[in-house]
Amino acid sequence: MRKVLICFSLLTSMALPAQAEPRFSVFGGFLTDNPWEDVLLMPWRMKPQRPGFIGLAAAHPVGPELHTGAGRLQFELEAQIVRHAGLQSHWEVNLPVTARLDPERRVLGLVDSFAFGIGPSFASRPPSFEAVRGNGKVARNLVYWHLEIEHQFESGSSIFGRLHHRSDAFGLIGPGASSNSLVAGYRFGF
Repeated sequence: MRKVLICFSLLTSMALPAQAEPRFSVFGGFLTDNPWEDVLLMPWRMKPQRPGFIGLAAAHPVGPELHTGAGRLQFELEAQIVRHAGLQSHWEVNLPVTARLDPERRVLGLVDSFAFGIGPSFASRPPSFEAVRGNGKVARNLVYWHLEIEHQFESGSSIFGRLHHRSDAFGLIGPGASSNSLVAGYRFGF
């Protein structure tokens, strides 16, 4: 696994544009005992759980911006460190590659960007909430993905909401349960 991370780091560092600036985020969230589809499509049925988490992230644009009919598309590499508390108490590291679409105009007067990211997720120990959801099947290393909306301020900082998801990718990487969380955060650059 270390060799994979080293290769990933070297390859992605070669793709970093010289003028791009990193952005940093601080966020918090709570787990829910719902499938991700229910969280998105029927949020009124959400069952929040006692465990929650806080996290820090750094994101850096990679490659050139692409201009589409829907707006500007930019890819980013993000590194997250997350601390869980409550029913489960462990550290989590996520390394998603994110596609971010900045529409030409704000959507509904609030949303300045939409993002989807996917990558590996590593837990310091088997997450107990995922073990309960998976009837004892749990894995430390899973696939992580997120869906995000962001509102940007004139100062350059922003707030965002995110669906934070860990899973075994339909059994692709072995047995394990999934977890879904709703996240709110603050993002800034220097």
